[in-house]
Amino acid sequence: MDKLSVIIPVYFNEESLHETYSVLKKVLIENSARFEHEIILVDDGSKDRSYTVMQEISAGDDSVKLVKLSKNHGSYVAILSGMNFASGDAMMYMAADLQDPPELIARMYDEWIKGNKKDIVLCVRKSRTDPFLSRVFSAVFYKIFRALVLPDYPKKGFDLFMINKEQAKILIDMDEKNSHLTVQIIWLGFGRRYIEYHRMERKHGKSRWSFFKRLKLAFDTFFGFSARPLRIASLLGMLVWVPAFLLALYIIIRKLALGSPLFGFPALMAAIFATGGLILLSIGIIGEYLWRNFDATRNRPTFIVEETKNIPSGK
Repeated sequence: MDKLSVIIPVYFNEESLHETYSVLKKVLIENSARFEHEIILVDDGSKDRSYTVMQEISAGDDSVKLVKLSKNHGSYVAILSGMNFASGDAMMYMAADLQDPPELIARMYDEWIKGNKKDIVLCVRKSRTDPFLSRVFSAVFYKIFRALVLPDYPKKGFDLFMINKEQAKILIDMDEKNSHLTVQIIWLGFGRRYIEYHRMERKHGKSRWSFFKRLKLAFDTFFGFSARPLRIASLLGMLVWVPAFLLALYIIIRKLALGSPLFGFPALMAAIFATGGLILLSIGIIGEYLWRNFDATRNRPTFIVEETKNIPSGK
């Protein structure tokens, strides 16, 4: 019988954990004749009572494994750390706030079996009950990302996925910092099977997924998976340099041939600001790539585990 590992990153989720566990456990027990299971809760540096609640849950269920990270690394790193301690034949991610219904697990497992346990199963958002600005940001991001980086990435993105243990090991061994896990999953290749679903509204607490975290993830995605930002910066530099060169040549010829006065101060300042802005933009783009290269060469661990529970010592 296959074993399914359900990985749940936890970050300020003390209010929703008991309900999430109750609903998830019910679904897993209903499917116990089809597969075994384990639940891996990863505390991603929460500062509330999340880990205490996790300990309460695991005290009555040996199938619940706990991983406590030393600080907040972000949900994707938390998922990778959970994969590192998972023992299932299939592994999947699920949110701790019930925005992604656990009832999808049975359908995902069915699709995984249909794909001979080799295809990656993705739950694609058909619709979502999220704040307006969040939906707008996501829509713009995915449109640009599909146009510039991965055209076959799902139009509305995805969160839930199911992969086999070999694919999970590839992701762990990649050991990439400042990256984007769902994009790495698409990058792996392999066959893909899709399930559409409606992403529910958050029931408890407030989202910690701030604008700046979204912006960092967008930067990590573009700079981590494409060289196009560098090429765009080079193209912009050429587009500014060529007209500037022609204009300078025109001014010199006009001055020498006709004795015409040079253009005024406003035009000069506009040209300086335009070219200066493009130079700074280009330096910034190069700096983003250099920082990621530097961060990768320092060999610092992607995550640091502070404590575990119900996990064999050899893991």
